[in-house]
Amino acid sequence: MKTVLITGISRGIGKELALHFSKNGWNVCGCYKTNKPDYEIPNSKFFQADISNPAEAKSLIASSRSEFGEIDCVINNASIGKNKIIFKEQADNWNDVIQTNLNGTFYVIKETLDIMLKQKSGSIINIASISAYKSYAGAASYSASKAAVIALTKTAAREAGRFGITVNAVLPGFHFTSLGQSAGDKYMEAIKQESVLNTTTDMKELLDFMLYLANTKTISGQVFNIDSRIV
Repeated sequence: MKTVLITGISRGIGKELALHFSKNGWNVCGCYKTNKPDYEIPNSKFFQADISNPAEAKSLIASSRSEFGEIDCVINNASIGKNKIIFKEQADNWNDVIQTNLNGTFYVIKETLDIMLKQKSGSIINIASISAYKSYAGAASYSASKAAVIALTKTAAREAGRFGITVNAVLPGFHFTSLGQSAGDKYMEAIKQESVLNTTTDMKELLDFMLYLANTKTISGQVFNIDSRIV
């Protein structure tokens, strides 16, 4: 039975990924920073960890491996956003976003590769964002962090490829999760207007694609836009 580790597992896309991978026969490890998941799934283990802390990221990977043995796939899903226009941005606000979205992703990749290099196999999937390509007022820190995650993805793919490890990024689109619904009708309507299909992304399509990507052996260094907004 394969094992996936998903960061940011409490709600939103992270929760949906955990449920989907479990349904398809995977062991599921996950981490959360403060909000403990309100659901249970078979063959799973959830850990409290702040991935922006390198020591906690290291402990998370070690604990996941100890629980189920090999780690076959890691999905870097955990991220935060604190919208501020640039001339009102505070250093603490900027640093919080970069620490979690970029540094946290880097720490998890680094510790994951230490295991996957020995396995000579594995898949790493980083959740990026269309914001890495499109400009939105107030999203400087978030957009910068996600653009950097894409650059990190491509570099990691090049470095890890000779060991049989795939590294890809996914732009998941907008979804009607608990987080998405809180954005409000006005924001959701604006998303639809940007879409060439006048719709938002289908969650099942995203989940099925993520599962497919986790199982691929010859696709790496790519950025997949699972959306009908054109970048």
